[in-house]
Amino acid sequence: MKAIMLTAPRTVSLVEVDPPVPGPGEVLVRVGLLGLCGTDLGFYDGSSNYLRDGLKSYPFVLGHEWVGTVCGTGPGVGPGWVGRRVSGHNFRTCGRCSACRADRIRYCPERSEIGVLGPRPGAGTELLTAPASTLTRIPDALSDAAATLLEPTAAAVHAVERLAVGPRDRVAVLGAGTLGLAAAQVARALGADTVVLDPHPAARELAAGLGLRAQAEPGERDQEAYDAVVEASGSESAVRTAVGLVAPGGRIAQLGTPHHTVDGFDAAALVIKDVTLHGVLSGVGHWDRLVEFVESGAVDLDALVDRVFPLGSLDAAFAHLAARGRRRPKVMVRVGTERESRVPEAAEVSVR
Repeated sequence: MKAIMLTAPRTVSLVEVDPPVPGPGEVLVRVGLLGLCGTDLGFYDGSSNYLRDGLKSYPFVLGHEWVGTVCGTGPGVGPGWVGRRVSGHNFRTCGRCSACRADRIRYCPERSEIGVLGPRPGAGTELLTAPASTLTRIPDALSDAAATLLEPTAAAVHAVERLAVGPRDRVAVLGAGTLGLAAAQVARALGADTVVLDPHPAARELAAGLGLRAQAEPGERDQEAYDAVVEASGSESAVRTAVGLVAPGGRIAQLGTPHHTVDGFDAAALVIKDVTLHGVLSGVGHWDRLVEFVESGAVDLDALVDRVFPLGSLDAAFAHLAARGRRRPKVMVRVGTERESRVPEAAEVSVR
């Protein structure tokens, strides 16, 4: 089968590898679409903290956002799985430690994440094995693109739910990328008065197209005006800004991941204003809630997809991912051909 292999910075190719065999409790999935994100871009251009810190090394098969169809089962998995359209989280854990026993698998000391952390190959393959326990069945109402985006955007649901957002809250979301737009839509669905802040005109235009209020930067009236703030960009300046926006007694969810220590972070203000700060890691445990939001029409994930590239245009896909000024944040690669994608036609491209 074909697999997307990174062998060095800016060196990506399709290679032939042996297809995997599902083990006990696992299924075999024929991958349809693969999402690319900033983590993948860091692996592609060599800037990733995972590479720098020795947590990942070339060569490896990338990919951790995906959707596919079950085409086989391993021992202990019933045949009823075959034919199901699925996506799933990417944590692979020991199942024995105190974190696993407490259903806090994000903190398993032996945790790996396919395509990101540890030796397991990613989802950038025609066939993928996955534990059935990690999978979510995709209802017919969701497009393949929306299903592929469940993995990253479930973290946005996690952030909003950690903040206990309700209809009486004013919510500011910093960053109108994939995470920020998902978080803003979820907050709005819960009845909150929500605003998105992003300096890029195209990002604000997309937010407005989703019916969200958007502005370039906070004004004087925004200072200490928000009950809940979601920092979804990872920008160091936005991390600092969040502290100024949150009201006394308010809550902040740090959803974006800064790549460096944030100088000038006003920790004293958090204390003086009695603010609760949540660090948010992944969306495991929040997929079903997100599916409900998407099925109901409250959250539009299809609108976040800019382009879908064919499997033979990987360098073009990464170049587009790195380019500034995209109208929409998400880039995808079509891996399989067995199922017609339900990505909106306007987002589909063919690159030669």
